[in-house]
Amino acid sequence: MGSVNGADAPQKGQLEALKALYGLQEKDLELDRLKEEAEALPQELLSVRTQVEALEERLAELLERQAELQKEYNRHSLDLEDLTAKEKQAEAEQRQAQSAKEQTQYENRIQQIRDRIRELLELSTPLMEAMESLEAEIAQVEEALSQIRPRLEALLEENARRVEGLKGVIALKEEERQAMAQGIPQALLKEYEAIRRARKGMGIVRMQRQGNAFRCEGCNVVLPTHVAQKVVQGQVVRCPTCGRLLLKGD
Repeated sequence: MGSVNGADAPQKGQLEALKALYGLQEKDLELDRLKEEAEALPQELLSVRTQVEALEERLAELLERQAELQKEYNRHSLDLEDLTAKEKQAEAEQRQAQSAKEQTQYENRIQQIRDRIRELLELSTPLMEAMESLEAEIAQVEEALSQIRPRLEALLEENARRVEGLKGVIALKEEERQAMAQGIPQALLKEYEAIRRARKGMGIVRMQRQGNAFRCEGCNVVLPTHVAQKVVQGQVVRCPTCGRLLLKGD
């Protein structure tokens, strides 16, 4: 397919606008990369933050378990205090018993109380051991956090400086982009921006020749002859398959 001779001024103007739009897209893609770089967190920061979050989660679990054990231990302590008081009362009443039968009844009652006290004491021992073990593990986790948190804070500050620097570069690039956009017809610019949003950042692509066929660089589909002809003429044409604007390749 040859180029069309005698292209009129409007078509030349459209071709220049498309070329300017293609250059604008390169600036947009550069801005996209810079913004993505600013949003992305360094691997070391991600790793350290993950460690801190895991330690904080573990500490929360341990503290919750400690609170449960402490509550259970306190309940046992109150029960022991109550039973000890009852034991003393029963012993006092036994001393005032008037008959052997009453003596026996109090003796049985006192033995029941003492059996229950012994059971509670047996239960309290593993409770205390579990609490001591928890305290030791809590201390270990807190120590690990105290060592790693300063590193996380340093990495966060370092990343904040990095992002601030990139924001300055982005601001300059956006000014350049605005200057470039001023020379492009608004209708064409809006169409390009709408396509770019829908097509992952690519609103305009080149049409490339492969043998006797012409392909869209965006979707690699062979273009119909009449579409390729319009592209060669410098008209504003969209790929029938992917919908991107087409510019004749060099």
